[in-house]
Amino acid sequence: MDEGAGPETTTSRDDGTAGHPAAPRDRLLVAAMQTSPDAFVVLDHEDRVEWWNRAAERLFGWSVDEAAGQLLTDLVVPEQYKEAHHEGLRRRAAGGTAHLGADPVQVEALCRDGSRILVELSVGELEWQGGPHFHAFIRDVTDRETARSALELSEKRARTAFENAPVGMLLTEVGDGEFGAVISANPVAVDMLGWSLDELRSMSCNDITHPHDAHLDAEMVPRLLSGEVDKLQYEKRFVRSDGRPLWVDFSASVVVDVDGSSMHSIHHLVDITERLADAQQLVRLNRELRQANDELAAANAELDRFAAAVAHDLKSPLMAILMHADLMAESYGPEDVPRGAVAISRAARRLNSLIEGLLLYSRAESAELQREWVDLGVMVDDVAEELAVAADRPARVTHDGLPSLRVEAVLFRQVVSNLVGNSLKYVAPGVAPHVHVTAEQDAATRAWTLHFTDNGIGIPPSSRERVFEVFHREATDYPGSGIGLATCRRIVERHGGRIWIEDANDGGSVVSVLLP
Repeated sequence: MDEGAGPETTTSRDDGTAGHPAAPRDRLLVAAMQTSPDAFVVLDHEDRVEWWNRAAERLFGWSVDEAAGQLLTDLVVPEQYKEAHHEGLRRRAAGGTAHLGADPVQVEALCRDGSRILVELSVGELEWQGGPHFHAFIRDVTDRETARSALELSEKRARTAFENAPVGMLLTEVGDGEFGAVISANPVAVDMLGWSLDELRSMSCNDITHPHDAHLDAEMVPRLLSGEVDKLQYEKRFVRSDGRPLWVDFSASVVVDVDGSSMHSIHHLVDITERLADAQQLVRLNRELRQANDELAAANAELDRFAAAVAHDLKSPLMAILMHADLMAESYGPEDVPRGAVAISRAARRLNSLIEGLLLYSRAESAELQREWVDLGVMVDDVAEELAVAADRPARVTHDGLPSLRVEAVLFRQVVSNLVGNSLKYVAPGVAPHVHVTAEQDAATRAWTLHFTDNGIGIPPSSRERVFEVFHREATDYPGSGIGLATCRRIVERHGGRIWIEDANDGGSVVSVLLP
């Protein structure tokens, strides 16, 4: 056999060419085999290579001269398949049926460099020069099968994602400017819509769209299908099987073929029915709350005006009563003042204190805030000096370095006076009152928090919110109107802050005031 040539070109056919050089047609067939993109192999009855074409040389790495005379098993059959290959040869030699034939099959083959490839081959048998021979067409399908496996894996993942998506998904056909029949629906969409999968497949997207929202699809879908936009997203309603509307956050995109033509559309459905209902409920509640707040504010304003008017109208007769009680007491000697006159004077002064508290409480709500920079240290010292005059026992008011704050001076002085005064008043018998004022600033918000720490009798946790209510007083023997802390809260909140009470480390209480 000449290098690169085909088999010996004599023929055993009784067609007038026996014993003569190969006819032109035979040379044409050999040339065709040499230029075939698929490998072509000729084997003798012992499975030895007699000839293979250039495609086989490229595929397996052996030249035709190197391969000729070699067992095909030794050249291209992987070790784990050799025994099965030999068994097939023995079965064929014994006249049995071979597993490999004209129908293409895929098997693994070995290359000269040790690499393995997946090939598709078909085997034929012929009689030539008095004996059986075999030929095989072999095609490398490694890349094709790798791509097919990747495609199958991708499709499996897509199916899994579709079936197990946490949102509803629909596949629909696409028509002339509209979504067509439903191709498939995942379990979430089936559950959301209430239709069975078979029922949905018999319907179009228009069939399950709420009539009131059909105009949205008519306006938006042509833009998607024409390529003007890549994706649609808007809120719309579908119709459930029971007729109830299903509000969804709807999005859709189109899957295109390699030629750019639309294949089908993918729809994502997120059920927002409850969310919209909650939002509508929230709007209604907010509207009712605003109305209630307006009514409450009006009622409070009217109550403040009434309290101020009543307090003002009470002061004139009350001062007359107090003046006459004092005159009556002065008309007697110190030891002879009637007990009734003393009681009248004491009650009148207590009532006057209550009226003054009501007036301050009303002013704390209605007075316009005229903010100015106030040195808090100076204010605490002034209040301490003022309270010391009326104190019935020695008291101490101390403070660290305190900041200047931009507040309404008159109102905020009332806060300081009430908090320091309470700290000095509510102290156990035999204990020298002491209140210490400190301040700290939040680095992030720049807000100041003031702390008024005392050594008093303290306030139970259950009462620390109630003491800020108007006229609330704890069951103690200490005098008071129950208005002071309520006034403090009003003033602090009008400054945009808040006030609260905690335990002090060494007994007593800490009243804290946060001012932004």
